[in-house]
Amino acid sequence: MATSMISPLIHHFYRSDKARATLLWLSALIVFAISTGTRASDIRDDDLKAVYLFRFAMLVDWKSSHDPSSQYQFCVDAENDVSRKLKEIIEKKPQAIFHQIQRGEVSVPACHIIYSNTDETDKVSALKATFPNALLVGEGRRFTRAGGMVAFVRVNNRIKPLINRKNLAGAPFSLRSQLLSIAVMEGRTRHDS
Repeated sequence: MATSMISPLIHHFYRSDKARATLLWLSALIVFAISTGTRASDIRDDDLKAVYLFRFAMLVDWKSSHDPSSQYQFCVDAENDVSRKLKEIIEKKPQAIFHQIQRGEVSVPACHIIYSNTDETDKVSALKATFPNALLVGEGRRFTRAGGMVAFVRVNNRIKPLINRKNLAGAPFSLRSQLLSIAVMEGRTRHDS
């Protein structure tokens, strides 16, 4: 009797979109851990954030702002542990290019994903103005309050993406359901009731 009840529960769990998204992320994390020669228990927050940043490019519908046959441009505005880990990942991926943005740089790259560790409103606004087609990712709720689109937050002792829908309004891209299903949502748009 107990076995017959478990089978439908497993089947229901597997069919759930959220469960599949979670399994996909866990699989990606395990593959990352194996490929870098670390145990899953040794993965640090910086490693996880770098994997998230890399996967974000594939979980965004770029519409006309990205040719599927071209490379994704990942940009950071400061050197830190997360940006170094992201650079290590990207150096092994032919479909991606890493840039460190320099202040006052005359020729700026066409970034798809920008990771910033600032939470100052004027700096976040300047990034949005300079890179209007980029997904702006940072750290914590202060980043999204300053105008950032996605931030890393800790929920139940796990790193999760926090998505601010209001700050995404008008962006020339949209986030795919796989990303939305694992994220914490904040901010309201006109379409919300």
